[in-house]
Amino acid sequence: MSETEIKFVLREDPLPALKNNLFTVLTSQDVTIEEKGQIHLLNDYYDTTEHLFQQNKIGMRVRGADGRYEQTVKTTGQVSGGLHQRLEFNVDLDSPEPDLTLFNDVPWPQGHQAQTLNEQLEKQFGTHFNRTIFDISYPDAEIELVFDNGKVAAQQQEAPIREIELELKSGELSRMFELANRLVDALPARLSDTSKAAQGYQLLHGVSHKVTPLPDFLPLKDNISTEAAFCRALECGLVHWQKHEHLYFETGATKMLTEVTRAVRMLLQTVSLYLPVLQCPAMLTLHKQLLSYADNWLWQDDLQSLRLLLSKKSLFNKKLSRYPALISYLQGRQAGLVQAHDPASRLFQSAPSKLKLAIAEMLQSKPWRAEVKGYDMPLMEHAKGWLSQGWQTILQTMPIQRRMYASNYTSVEMLLRQTLFNGFLLADMFADSRGHFRAPWLDILIGIDELNALLLLKKSIFDAELAEQQELLEWVHEKTHGLLNVMERSRQVAMTGEVYW
Repeated sequence: MSETEIKFVLREDPLPALKNNLFTVLTSQDVTIEEKGQIHLLNDYYDTTEHLFQQNKIGMRVRGADGRYEQTVKTTGQVSGGLHQRLEFNVDLDSPEPDLTLFNDVPWPQGHQAQTLNEQLEKQFGTHFNRTIFDISYPDAEIELVFDNGKVAAQQQEAPIREIELELKSGELSRMFELANRLVDALPARLSDTSKAAQGYQLLHGVSHKVTPLPDFLPLKDNISTEAAFCRALECGLVHWQKHEHLYFETGATKMLTEVTRAVRMLLQTVSLYLPVLQCPAMLTLHKQLLSYADNWLWQDDLQSLRLLLSKKSLFNKKLSRYPALISYLQGRQAGLVQAHDPASRLFQSAPSKLKLAIAEMLQSKPWRAEVKGYDMPLMEHAKGWLSQGWQTILQTMPIQRRMYASNYTSVEMLLRQTLFNGFLLADMFADSRGHFRAPWLDILIGIDELNALLLLKKSIFDAELAEQQELLEWVHEKTHGLLNVMERSRQVAMTGEVYW
């Protein structure tokens, strides 16, 4: 059996807002809502001693409710911006003990049989929650809405579960997206792609504090179509966003916000690049949404500079660590920036969830097919022209015969990032020839990050009114001058490189 779901994480009990707001509006619009009551669910998750299921993104649980038991296996399937599509296999049990041999059609990991796996099963963690169920009937769709409220427990640790799941039982998928958009207007909710099983494993093994960087290049097949490449890019950006948004809530590490910003900007550049070819009303609307939402993260550039200044691994640490008053000022400014913009609350607002829903729905409906031709043309038909256009703009903006100063670099930063995103999106089409063309340009971007940090440091030295102000300003001037010299050498190398397309 296949299931199609959208899941939201909540900060508070949603039932009052659902019943008094959303459901009231829906019932006035020829939608029938039936509350099916509440059940208490006890779920034990199993895996082999070597965590084979986790490695293959398989969830295996035994669920108990009212003295009845059922075992379920969910395969990895697809997750796009919170829309979960995966295979689910269910078998009734006489007791809470799992028995994988009762499944008939489960695609177990290659080389493994149900009986062998059965002998290796161990309980890993449990999820216990109350589920409130509503059946929502449109004229052309049946949707189940459930609210789960409880906890996940592993060993001596536990974490709360507070989620809403929408599952399309039958009918038009567009109705589920419509309901999801109305839901995030009605209450604070955050679209999530993290399953309860993933939360349990996280509790079992600990939360990773490491950033997962984007790949060097978006993986593409040689003969990939324009449409397929665009969808691959959207999926990559959404995964990066969702993963690091989740890690921010789990760790509080501001470096995760840098990756959320990176994902939003990558998605914006993806839509900007493909818009002329896949132009349709939905693409134009998505482009406008992304432009607006990207502006919400401009403050994060200062946060990135402060992180760089305060990092013990940065080139600034040896000098700045000698000035505790300055470090204290920068730490206070960092905390104040996060407090002023309150990303934890902002990510529960409707805008980010609506944006992710729009992308997820676009991946399913492919609205350009009704508006344009040529969406199935090979990407190579466009790639060389797109890369050449960006390269010519760079040559005109950063002429090799003219020396560039700090203001010049900061003014071209956005253009350079957009052009390098184009390379990220397309360069895998030229794997045999791309060589190290991007390396000096990426070095220049790192230099711009350091330059921005030095400019912010200079302003902070003035604002903090430190006794050592003159000494620090001279050091900043010296560092800036040296950095610009290095960046200019990198630019000479970058601009004389042979293009790979």
